[in-house]
Amino acid sequence: MMTRTEISIAALLLLPLAIWGQAERATFEVVSIKPTEGRPVNSGFRRASPGTLNATNVTVRFLIQYAYDLREDQVTGGPAWLDSERYEVMAKPPEGAPTTEQAKRLRVQSLLADRFHVVLHRATKEMPVFVLVLAKNGPKGMKPSTQGEPDWVTNGHHLNCHNCSMAMFAKGFLAGQTGRNVTDRSGIAGDFDFTLDWTPDAPAGAPPDADAAAGQPPFFLALQEQLGLKLDPQRGPVEVLVIDRAEKPSAN
Repeated sequence: MMTRTEISIAALLLLPLAIWGQAERATFEVVSIKPTEGRPVNSGFRRASPGTLNATNVTVRFLIQYAYDLREDQVTGGPAWLDSERYEVMAKPPEGAPTTEQAKRLRVQSLLADRFHVVLHRATKEMPVFVLVLAKNGPKGMKPSTQGEPDWVTNGHHLNCHNCSMAMFAKGFLAGQTGRNVTDRSGIAGDFDFTLDWTPDAPAGAPPDADAAAGQPPFFLALQEQLGLKLDPQRGPVEVLVIDRAEKPSAN
């Protein structure tokens, strides 16, 4: 199982919703979907060859979030079993087909339409959002980047960004970290290398993360102290997907 979160910049753009009307849509060549048996501890994606989907103990709502690159709060509606029924999904692309992350997400969209008969539509909903702005004495801790592909890696309490713009940082990492849409209004232009360290919030009653760096501030304070940035809470329109219909797959 993957033990750390690796986030790709290439997955930032919202993928098209209606792909099944295309003449040649992206599909998997071999698909196996089975209900999860027992009560496994792990849930998510297993390591697999490029372009292959190897998911264990996942819900259909989780697959929809992945296919359209959305957070949990951006997918609404649908029957209750979308959150309670769990599946083992193995899907392999045709030989020689593109194996990029975007291509795999498009194939998962087709899988959802073909095997779960998922029908969706877009909507806009007023929700809590954040705006990324400069804090006092900011910005700081950022080194201008001159080469390399934009990318970042985080393990839940340490972030290493390379060649990232503030727009990418806001829309990708900060939105995922906070669970809200984040818009960049920092006024900082350019691409930068920077790091961020913080102490993650532990669930109620749970012990602190033993792997977290000792003595680091909470996330929002770390953002101000280390990068000279802050998140201003507001309300604004957020694009969501509404699930109109879904059906349980037949055994295969």
